[in-house]
Amino acid sequence: MNDIQGYQNGPVESGASRAKEMSPRAYNLVMSALIFLGFCAMGVGAYFTSTMSFARMMMSGAALPLVFGSFILTIVGMVMMSAAASKQSVGLSLVGYVIFASTFGLTASFGLANYDLPTINTAFIATAAITFVFGALGVTFPKFFQRVYGIGFGILLATILVEIVLMFMGVSQTITDLIVIVVFAGFIGYDTYVATTVPPTLPNAVLMASNLFVDIINVFLRILNILGRRD
Repeated sequence: MNDIQGYQNGPVESGASRAKEMSPRAYNLVMSALIFLGFCAMGVGAYFTSTMSFARMMMSGAALPLVFGSFILTIVGMVMMSAAASKQSVGLSLVGYVIFASTFGLTASFGLANYDLPTINTAFIATAAITFVFGALGVTFPKFFQRVYGIGFGILLATILVEIVLMFMGVSQTITDLIVIVVFAGFIGYDTYVATTVPPTLPNAVLMASNLFVDIINVFLRILNILGRRD
Protein backbone atom coordinates (compact mmCIF):
# COMPACT_ATOMS: atom_id res chain seq x y z
CA MET A 1 0.00 0.00 0.00
CA ASN A 2 2.94 2.30 0.56
CA ASP A 3 3.87 2.13 -3.11
CA ILE A 4 0.76 3.53 -4.72
CA GLN A 5 1.77 5.48 -7.80
CA GLY A 6 -0.16 8.29 -9.47
CA TYR A 7 2.28 9.28 -12.17
CA GLN A 8 1.61 10.94 -15.49
CA ASN A 9 4.02 9.86 -18.20
CA GLY A 10 4.15 13.28 -19.78
CA PRO A 11 3.04 16.88 -19.52
CA VAL A 12 -0.60 17.67 -18.85
CA GLU A 13 -1.90 19.67 -21.74
CA SER A 14 -4.05 22.67 -21.01
CA GLY A 15 -6.49 22.06 -23.88
CA ALA A 16 -9.63 24.12 -23.65
CA SER A 17 -8.60 25.58 -20.34
CA ARG A 18 -11.15 26.68 -17.79
CA ALA A 19 -8.43 27.45 -15.25
CA LYS A 20 -6.38 30.61 -15.46
CA GLU A 21 -2.61 30.35 -15.43
CA MET A 22 -0.83 31.48 -12.29
CA SER A 23 2.57 33.03 -11.88
CA PRO A 24 5.43 30.52 -11.42
CA ARG A 25 5.79 31.65 -7.80
CA ALA A 26 2.09 31.12 -7.04
CA TYR A 27 2.17 27.76 -8.84
CA ASN A 28 5.09 26.55 -6.71
CA LEU A 29 3.52 27.89 -3.52
CA VAL A 30 0.27 26.05 -4.25
CA MET A 31 2.12 22.76 -4.83
CA SER A 32 4.12 23.21 -1.63
CA ALA A 33 0.98 24.06 0.34
CA LEU A 34 -0.86 21.01 -0.98
CA ILE A 35 2.04 18.72 -0.08
CA PHE A 36 2.07 20.27 3.40
CA LEU A 37 -1.68 19.66 3.71
CA GLY A 38 -1.05 16.06 2.74
CA PHE A 39 1.35 15.72 5.66
CA CYS A 40 -1.23 17.36 7.91
CA ALA A 41 -3.77 14.73 6.82
CA MET A 42 -1.20 12.07 7.63
CA GLY A 43 -0.70 13.62 11.08
CA VAL A 44 -4.44 13.62 11.75
CA GLY A 45 -4.56 10.01 10.62
CA ALA A 46 -1.71 9.13 12.99
CA TYR A 47 -3.61 10.71 15.89
CA PHE A 48 -6.80 8.88 14.97
CA THR A 49 -5.09 5.48 14.67
CA SER A 50 -3.51 5.92 18.13
CA THR A 51 -6.85 6.25 19.94
CA MET A 52 -8.61 3.49 21.84
CA SER A 53 -11.69 3.97 19.69
CA PHE A 54 -9.68 3.07 16.62
CA ALA A 55 -8.16 0.05 18.38
CA ARG A 56 -11.61 -1.20 19.32
CA MET A 57 -12.80 -0.66 15.76
CA MET A 58 -9.88 -2.73 14.45
CA MET A 59 -10.61 -5.50 16.93
CA SER A 60 -14.20 -5.61 15.74
CA GLY A 61 -13.04 -6.73 12.30
CA ALA A 62 -13.12 -3.39 10.51
CA ALA A 63 -9.42 -3.43 9.54
CA LEU A 64 -9.78 -5.06 6.13
CA PRO A 65 -12.78 -2.99 4.98
CA LEU A 66 -11.02 0.19 6.14
CA VAL A 67 -7.78 -0.56 4.30
CA PHE A 68 -9.60 -1.73 1.16
CA GLY A 69 -11.96 1.24 1.22
CA SER A 70 -9.08 3.69 1.68
CA PHE A 71 -7.22 2.10 -1.23
CA ILE A 72 -10.24 2.38 -3.53
CA LEU A 73 -10.92 5.99 -2.54
CA THR A 74 -7.26 6.90 -3.06
CA ILE A 75 -7.49 5.57 -6.62
CA VAL A 76 -10.76 7.45 -7.11
CA GLY A 77 -9.08 10.67 -5.98
CA MET A 78 -6.18 10.12 -8.38
CA VAL A 79 -8.55 9.48 -11.29
CA MET A 80 -10.51 12.63 -10.45
CA MET A 81 -7.34 14.75 -10.33
CA SER A 82 -6.13 13.34 -13.63
CA ALA A 83 -9.49 14.00 -15.28
CA ALA A 84 -9.57 17.50 -13.78
CA ALA A 85 -6.13 18.27 -15.20
CA SER A 86 -7.29 17.18 -18.65
CA LYS A 87 -10.44 19.31 -18.42
CA GLN A 88 -8.75 22.04 -16.33
CA SER A 89 -11.58 21.81 -13.83
CA VAL A 90 -10.62 23.55 -10.58
CA GLY A 91 -13.49 22.15 -8.51
CA LEU A 92 -12.97 18.56 -9.58
CA SER A 93 -9.24 18.76 -8.93
CA LEU A 94 -9.70 20.08 -5.39
CA VAL A 95 -12.34 17.49 -4.52
CA GLY A 96 -10.07 14.78 -5.91
CA TYR A 97 -7.15 16.00 -3.82
CA VAL A 98 -9.22 16.08 -0.64
CA ILE A 99 -10.28 12.47 -1.22
CA PHE A 100 -6.75 11.42 -2.15
CA ALA A 101 -4.95 13.20 0.70
CA SER A 102 -7.37 12.10 3.42
CA THR A 103 -7.42 8.42 2.42
CA PHE A 104 -3.78 8.05 1.41
CA GLY A 105 -2.73 10.06 4.46
CA LEU A 106 -4.78 7.78 6.72
CA THR A 107 -3.28 4.65 5.18
CA ALA A 108 0.27 6.02 5.35
CA SER A 109 -0.25 7.01 9.00
CA PHE A 110 -0.50 3.33 9.94
CA GLY A 111 3.26 3.17 9.44
CA LEU A 112 3.93 5.75 12.16
CA ALA A 113 2.45 3.78 15.04
CA ASN A 114 5.61 1.82 15.87
CA TYR A 115 8.04 4.76 16.00
CA ASP A 116 8.84 7.42 18.58
CA LEU A 117 8.93 11.13 17.83
CA PRO A 118 12.76 11.49 17.57
CA THR A 119 12.86 8.70 14.96
CA ILE A 120 10.03 10.32 13.00
CA ASN A 121 11.77 13.70 13.13
CA THR A 122 15.04 12.19 11.88
CA ALA A 123 13.24 10.46 9.02
CA PHE A 124 11.44 13.69 8.15
CA ILE A 125 14.68 15.69 8.00
CA ALA A 126 16.36 13.03 5.85
CA THR A 127 13.35 12.96 3.54
CA ALA A 128 13.35 16.75 3.21
CA ALA A 129 17.05 16.67 2.25
CA ILE A 130 16.46 13.96 -0.36
CA THR A 131 13.49 15.87 -1.77
CA PHE A 132 15.49 19.07 -2.09
CA VAL A 133 18.52 17.41 -3.69
CA PHE A 134 16.65 15.25 -6.18
CA GLY A 135 14.14 17.98 -6.98
CA ALA A 136 17.05 20.22 -7.94
CA LEU A 137 18.68 17.41 -9.92
CA GLY A 138 15.42 16.77 -11.78
CA VAL A 139 15.31 20.36 -12.99
CA THR A 140 19.04 20.43 -13.80
CA PHE A 141 19.27 17.05 -15.58
CA PRO A 142 15.77 16.39 -16.97
CA LYS A 143 16.88 14.12 -19.83
CA PHE A 144 18.58 11.74 -17.39
CA PHE A 145 15.43 11.36 -15.28
CA GLN A 146 13.32 10.92 -18.41
CA ARG A 147 15.55 8.03 -19.47
CA VAL A 148 15.63 6.26 -16.11
CA TYR A 149 11.94 6.67 -15.26
CA GLY A 150 10.84 3.50 -17.02
CA ILE A 151 13.78 1.55 -15.61
CA GLY A 152 12.98 2.78 -12.11
CA PHE A 153 9.34 1.72 -12.42
CA GLY A 154 10.40 -1.77 -13.50
CA ILE A 155 12.84 -2.01 -10.57
CA LEU A 156 10.09 -0.91 -8.19
CA LEU A 157 7.70 -3.64 -9.35
CA ALA A 158 10.43 -6.28 -9.12
CA THR A 159 11.40 -5.09 -5.64
CA ILE A 160 7.81 -5.30 -4.40
CA LEU A 161 7.60 -8.90 -5.60
CA VAL A 162 10.87 -9.72 -3.83
CA GLU A 163 9.59 -8.07 -0.66
CA ILE A 164 6.48 -10.23 -0.68
CA VAL A 165 8.63 -13.37 -0.87
CA LEU A 166 11.01 -12.13 1.85
CA MET A 167 8.07 -11.22 4.08
CA PHE A 168 6.83 -14.80 4.07
CA MET A 169 10.39 -16.03 4.67
CA GLY A 170 10.84 -13.67 7.62
CA VAL A 171 13.96 -12.10 6.10
CA SER A 172 15.02 -8.53 6.95
CA GLN A 173 14.24 -6.14 4.09
CA THR A 174 16.71 -3.32 4.69
CA ILE A 175 18.24 -3.76 1.22
CA THR A 176 14.86 -3.56 -0.48
CA ASP A 177 14.02 -0.46 1.57
CA LEU A 178 17.20 1.18 0.28
CA ILE A 179 16.33 0.23 -3.30
CA VAL A 180 12.84 1.70 -2.97
CA ILE A 181 14.26 4.91 -1.48
CA VAL A 182 16.60 5.29 -4.46
CA VAL A 183 13.79 4.59 -6.93
CA PHE A 184 11.39 7.08 -5.37
CA ALA A 185 14.15 9.66 -5.06
CA GLY A 186 14.49 9.30 -8.82
CA PHE A 187 10.72 9.72 -9.16
CA ILE A 188 10.96 12.94 -7.15
CA GLY A 189 13.46 14.23 -9.69
CA TYR A 190 11.27 13.14 -12.59
CA ASP A 191 8.03 14.55 -11.18
CA THR A 192 9.72 17.82 -10.26
CA TYR A 193 10.85 18.11 -13.87
CA VAL A 194 7.36 17.28 -15.18
CA ALA A 195 5.88 19.94 -12.88
CA THR A 196 8.00 22.55 -14.68
CA THR A 197 6.76 21.51 -18.14
CA VAL A 198 3.00 21.87 -17.64
CA PRO A 199 0.97 25.09 -17.77
CA PRO A 200 0.95 26.67 -14.27
CA THR A 201 -2.75 26.22 -13.53
CA LEU A 202 -4.40 25.12 -10.31
CA PRO A 203 -5.56 21.69 -11.60
CA ASN A 204 -2.03 20.95 -12.84
CA ALA A 205 -0.57 22.11 -9.52
CA VAL A 206 -2.93 19.77 -7.67
CA LEU A 207 -1.98 16.77 -9.82
CA MET A 208 1.75 17.47 -9.64
CA ALA A 209 1.53 17.93 -5.86
CA SER A 210 -0.21 14.57 -5.47
CA ASN A 211 2.48 12.83 -7.52
CA LEU A 212 5.25 14.40 -5.46
CA PHE A 213 3.42 13.66 -2.23
CA VAL A 214 3.31 9.95 -3.09
CA ASP A 215 7.04 10.00 -3.88
CA ILE A 216 7.95 11.83 -0.69
CA ILE A 217 5.78 9.66 1.58
CA ASN A 218 7.28 6.47 0.20
CA VAL A 219 10.80 7.77 0.85
CA PHE A 220 9.76 8.89 4.35
CA LEU A 221 8.19 5.55 5.32
CA ARG A 222 11.13 3.53 4.00
CA ILE A 223 13.59 5.66 5.95
CA LEU A 224 11.44 5.09 9.02
CA ASN A 225 11.63 1.33 8.44
CA ILE A 226 15.43 1.46 8.30
CA LEU A 227 15.76 3.68 11.38
CA GLY A 228 13.30 1.53 13.28
CA ARG A 229 15.44 -1.57 12.77
CA ARG A 230 18.41 0.22 14.31
CA ASP A 231 16.56 1.16 17.50
